[in-house]
Amino acid sequence: MKKLTCLIIIIALFASCTTLLLKTMTSKSVKTEVFYNKKENKKLVTFPMVHLNHQQFYDDVKYKLDSLRKQNYTIFYESVRLDTTLYSKEEIDTIKMKARKLMGFHLTAYNDKENKSLPKALRNSKYANQTRENIGLTKTDIKIDVPLDTLLQVFELKYNKIKLGPCDYLTGLKQEYNCQQVSSFKRDDVIMSIRNQYIEYKVLNSPYDKIALVYGKNHFKELNESFKKKGYKHLKEYK
Repeated sequence: MKKLTCLIIIIALFASCTTLLLKTMTSKSVKTEVFYNKKENKKLVTFPMVHLNHQQFYDDVKYKLDSLRKQNYTIFYESVRLDTTLYSKEEIDTIKMKARKLMGFHLTAYNDKENKSLPKALRNSKYANQTRENIGLTKTDIKIDVPLDTLLQVFELKYNKIKLGPCDYLTGLKQEYNCQQVSSFKRDDVIMSIRNQYIEYKVLNSPYDKIALVYGKNHFKELNESFKKKGYKHLKEYK
């Protein structure tokens, strides 16, 4: 039951989880889409990402991003990585345990064989893990996301403190996780909805007239509809 729960959680959060992943793993190319806001004269190309896939998929992402840069597109990408220089080792450990309690697993590379908190199907060396390098992100690209520590702060301000118990402290981060988790509704509100609101705000208020948005596939179910309501007309898939 716990493994099924973890599976559902990852589907909801990152669009790179087991069931969805196995259905889309044979994809060799990213299905980008183009949106245009006539009033603002702005163009948006979305890159729905699967975070564990064939290397050909990431090669295709890299090729298309390189092509868009040559057309003066600005690349926006996701990353909840926190600035560890702001915290002590003990504080970082607490953040990681709270994040695991929130998400149901310890966040590492998706194909990390040592991370038993991830479903076994993900820990598969046949597939490549998405990295900055294999999709060709550069120093000029811009991260637009809410870091992990801020997500936890938002959750605790909006709902309640994430209380760690003996089970959390006694279970290693990469061990199978069977401790009590937070409610799925509250989790999804923060992990998905709050981040989507931030993404939308950054895109709509950006000074750039050409943007490529590289984000997890499930985010775009909500974002695409929201962009359409804000004047972005769907045009076509980018080739």
